Amino acid sequence: MTTRKWHRGLCVIISLALCALTPTSAWAQSQPQYPLSTTDTSNAVAQSTGALTQASAAGKGQSHDSYDDGRGKGGGSNWLIPALIVGAVALFAINKHLNTEKTEQRDEHEGMQQLLRDGPQMPTQFNSSAFGIRAPVRSGWPIVVDYAQHKPGRVLLRISVPGAEIVTYRLDQFGLGRHLLRFDLPPFLGDSVRPAVFALTAADEQTGTETIEGFTVYGIGCGPRAVGSIAVDQLEFNPGEVRVQNGDTASFAFHSKSDFDNSAVEYLRITQSPDGARKRYVNGQRIGSVQRGSRVESAPTQRWNGQDEQARTSRGRHQLQVRVWDDGGDWIGAWSDSLVQVR
Repeated sequence: MTTRKWHRGLCVIISLALCALTPTSAWAQSQPQYPLSTTDTSNAVAQSTGALTQASAAGKGQSHDSYDDGRGKGGGSNWLIPALIVGAVALFAINKHLNTEKTEQRDEHEGMQQLLRDGPQMPTQFNSSAFGIRAPVRSGWPIVVDYAQHKPGRVLLRISVPGAEIVTYRLDQFGLGRHLLRFDLPPFLGDSVRPAVFALTAADEQTGTETIEGFTVYGIGCGPRAVGSIAVDQLEFNPGEVRVQNGDTASFAFHSKSDFDNSAVEYLRITQSPDGARKRYVNGQRIGSVQRGSRVESAPTQRWNGQDEQARTSRGRHQLQVRVWDDGGDWIGAWSDSLVQVR
């Protein structure tokens, strides 16, 4: 396929944002750790790729064996999120997946049981400028996202569930810098907790077919327990360098503002690319429940030795990923700002 035909095909998929509605509420909030946007988000636009009347009326608004890692074990391939790292390919796949999700016929009870058991599903590898998460959603629930955009581009947060129109929030309208935003989801997503696909993409302004670098997501969550700025913060991953041959290990820590029944920490190898940071799962572990107001720190036996699940040294830079989830469906995914270099 020629480059011209490939780009034309991508444009067909990405040009599906049609209608606008105002979310019930949206805000930006500052945190002491870093300068954050104080832009008024009350006029933030949520788009739906379908019925304007429905949206307007509703919304003023690869398995690992060491532990259940939330990557679709036992759920069948139709539950999996695309695990792609090349920016343009990942962007195309995510857009196609979101649109396919609307018409999928699945056993939602089975999907919810899997998500409540294993947590929000993250792909085993992904491009930070185009990736998806399968996780619970419910109409009226708050969704919060903590991200930074350092280069101009079209940044979208989209949510897709079977039988409903895709809800789209345009994030780049808040400008460059780091932002913490909350939106209340529209009523037409359904009154019960159900599986959904959440996707974050950062694409070039001209064509919308190429991902851009300089886009970082620090946290995203959905549900009442996920908010309060973002309910998992202060992630730490230390020291800056681990020499495996010397027996060095890395520690993790994070703070939780809410009670969650389950949590997991995971280590991702990260490489920089002009089309966005590329991340690959290396290792991880379940660490149980977390309590409101608690600081979770790695015990000596929980420190990471710089190896993957096959006990091979994973050389390069690594990031901490934390997932927490509740039996009621609330969930958060968070990523550390600090990195550990394994040598």
